[in-house]
Amino acid sequence: MNHATNAIPHLRARQLLLWCCIACASVQGARAQTVAFPAATATLASNEKPDLFIYRHYGSPQEAGLPSGFPHVEYCGGNDGQGGPARRVYFEVFNRGNAAAPASQVRVQFVNPKTNQIRVVNVAVQPLAAQAHTVKRVAIPPGCYSAGSSAQCNFVITADPGNAITERFEDNNAQRSNCKGPTF
Repeated sequence: MNHATNAIPHLRARQLLLWCCIACASVQGARAQTVAFPAATATLASNEKPDLFIYRHYGSPQEAGLPSGFPHVEYCGGNDGQGGPARRVYFEVFNRGNAAAPASQVRVQFVNPKTNQIRVVNVAVQPLAAQAHTVKRVAIPPGCYSAGSSAQCNFVITADPGNAITERFEDNNAQRSNCKGPTF
């Protein structure tokens, strides 16, 4: 019987606690609604980040100074009138984000597809305002073109290769392509 007598005060305490929780919940709900708007603004502000992206520079072989029908010219410049394959790779670094990007670096990794010889060239990029871009060019290193009937030089261009800049999207910084050369 002593248990039953002790249960009644606990039941009343639970009812009182439940009533307090309901009353507080409506007040907390009102406070949460008041606080929700600034919190949403803070979330939008955190999305204001740069977003570096590599774009092709050429749209056609003629723009690149190469004969019509020449394949893979998006990044491959002309041969400087000396014949043979392209001598440089051209690309645009574009900040697609909604905040300025600080000075950064682009890594161009050249690979000869037959010998797997790798050459890396790093290119400095000045700070870029939101939605701004800059054109860069890099000389194709000697030995990058494979010999034979399918001469080509493969490369990967990566903006911010060390992830030094906190970007809106980190997984869109690299582009892979190649330049074709004549048989030699």
